[in-house]
Amino acid sequence: MHAPRPSTTSRNTHQRAFTIVELLVVIGVIGILSLLTTLGARRLTAGSRLASATNAVTSALGNARAAAIKDAMVTGVVFRATFDPTKPQLPQRVELVTIRTTGERSTFGQTAIGVRMAERYRPVRGMPSVVLPEGIKIAGPMYDPPGSFGAFAAEDVYSTQVEISTLGGCKESIEFNRTIAVLYGPEGQFLTRPPDSSIDEMKAYVDWNDNGALVPPPADPQDVLLGGCASGLFEQFWLQDHPDDENNLMFVPFLSIYDDKAAREIKGLDWSVDANMLSELTGPKGFIAQFGDRINFNRFSGIPERKVR
Repeated sequence: MHAPRPSTTSRNTHQRAFTIVELLVVIGVIGILSLLTTLGARRLTAGSRLASATNAVTSALGNARAAAIKDAMVTGVVFRATFDPTKPQLPQRVELVTIRTTGERSTFGQTAIGVRMAERYRPVRGMPSVVLPEGIKIAGPMYDPPGSFGAFAAEDVYSTQVEISTLGGCKESIEFNRTIAVLYGPEGQFLTRPPDSSIDEMKAYVDWNDNGALVPPPADPQDVLLGGCASGLFEQFWLQDHPDDENNLMFVPFLSIYDDKAAREIKGLDWSVDANMLSELTGPKGFIAQFGDRINFNRFSGIPERKVR
């Protein structure tokens, strides 16, 4: 005879359901894993944007150097802040533009060294500009003109692109904002100022609207009165407070590519105060110095060299 089979009802009475505590624990674990996954994805995305920007900058510098050698002309790259005030919902970007001297110089004063001159540059035709990913900016040491930064030397302080979208009320410090550029000589050599010039007697700017053709050189007007945040003549010529400003270029000896968007997400101070921006972003212990991808230049060949952390 066969042994009696246990009934389904009897078997089900031994099954145990989840308690509310166990369900809450499982939900909590799932939430933690989701948060870690999200944070990891954000870090991966930010790192990818920074790496992509560094590669784009290195490529643009190499192309500019090659163009300088090919045409035997002074050629450079400008890192220009671009923003459309009519579309404030769109983020500001940094545009890499290859420029070349026109050889035209205009007079703007006299010093003990000699006549002060401004040299006009123009974008190189046939070399398209490159727009970096959202939030990525380019920094360089405060090489020219130096500011006043207390205990810090000017070369230990970074300058970077102004956040034009905040300038509706001129809410951020303008002390650290310059239009940064890199310059190559006709043989591809790395330069930190236009040839045959000194810091005191020669400045350079890009004629973005190309109105130099309207007047005989060297009488081209340098358009610096477009924005409303410059409080004096010095700031008008150095601060980019409008997308079309033709302010002076600051040729730097090295670059740092950094994620300005990430820096703003963790900032805790008011950056309209010079000391606060110096502390959190542009100083020797700021975000740029800690987390930027640095590009140096070989003094002999001019070839850009990425510094590995």
